[in-house]
Amino acid sequence: MSRRFGRLFAGTATVSMVLGLTVAGAGTALADQAYTSPTLTYTCNYPLIGENLLEVQASFQGPSSVTGGGTFQAYGVTAVATVPADVVSALYYLGGIDGVRGSADASVAVTNGSPATVNVSDLGVGEQFVPDPDAAFPVNAAQTSSSVVPAITAGSTGQVLTAALGETFSASLDFHYTNATPEWQGPEAFDCTLNEGQNAAFSPSLTIG
Repeated sequence: MSRRFGRLFAGTATVSMVLGLTVAGAGTALADQAYTSPTLTYTCNYPLIGENLLEVQASFQGPSSVTGGGTFQAYGVTAVATVPADVVSALYYLGGIDGVRGSADASVAVTNGSPATVNVSDLGVGEQFVPDPDAAFPVNAAQTSSSVVPAITAGSTGQVLTAALGETFSASLDFHYTNATPEWQGPEAFDCTLNEGQNAAFSPSLTIG
């Protein structure tokens, strides 16, 4: 098989979406802690095969509390979306697709903070290839200098600020074909919708002090 199967994305991307939060105003950043979402199942429009599933897990690192009315800025955003093994096999054996690159946009729903919807755009999906066409494929994305991550203003003291992954996300992706010229083709719109009945909230919540 191609040596591309031995290559994995080696950037800062991990199995999480990391949102490090810095508090503005007091001049001193509070201690960070990790916030993690459940593994969530989305339905996405794949090339060639149409709708199928995608698993997404996310987390962020931020302060354990924030002052009422304080503003914090997200940074170091990363994410992973795992393509199921049967989808990887179908794309590879039917279409010769063994790689991906591009950018992704996502949203985070905020309670007791503003804006109520934080739109994160232009996360970089670095060029990465399927290591095994018969196994699940984690696709990694990471914040770059071109990414846009809006600041959040906390609500009133005594409230609890919560964040949850949005019901939809999208990507603009090039796909690599082993049997086509040119090998990279796209970009194609890749849109996903959260399946019903899932709690998409990060845990724990953020105390507004």
